[in-house]
Amino acid sequence: MSLDASLAPNKKAGISVEIVITADHVPALQLVPDEVEEHYDAVATTALSPTIEIPFVGLCVLERGTVVEIKSTIVTYADGRRGRFKIRRSQHEALLEIGGVYLFAVCRDLPDRPPVALKIVPATTVDDVIHSWIDSSGTRSDYAQISWGSVFDAAEVDR
Repeated sequence: MSLDASLAPNKKAGISVEIVITADHVPALQLVPDEVEEHYDAVATTALSPTIEIPFVGLCVLERGTVVEIKSTIVTYADGRRGRFKIRRSQHEALLEIGGVYLFAVCRDLPDRPPVALKIVPATTVDDVIHSWIDSSGTRSDYAQISWGSVFDAAEVDR
């Protein structure tokens, strides 16, 4: 699958990670194009259970039909800070309403951004780590940024 050259670099990187995750790590997730649904990236095609490679927070099983928003970040920015996940308010509220989950991925900062740590977390749990929303000045939905340290232990990322 080739990516549209006109896409912003962050959007291209995010789509690339989504493709790698659904193809190589969680093939039971079927990607859903933005043109079909803007509030999530994938749907579980079968029931999924946690594994050592992909732990779940607060869930014993991810039911077939559950919607999944895939969020990725890099391990560290150039200034040494931990990468952050950007959560859009409108998207988060939609996930809360439909019982969706996030699949968080921390990735190496290489052209193909391979994931080094993955975790599935219900939107209701993510709600507990969002402390405030940042105003987007009407251009897009407000957003929150959460460090990967709010989702992962450092040992999970450093392994």
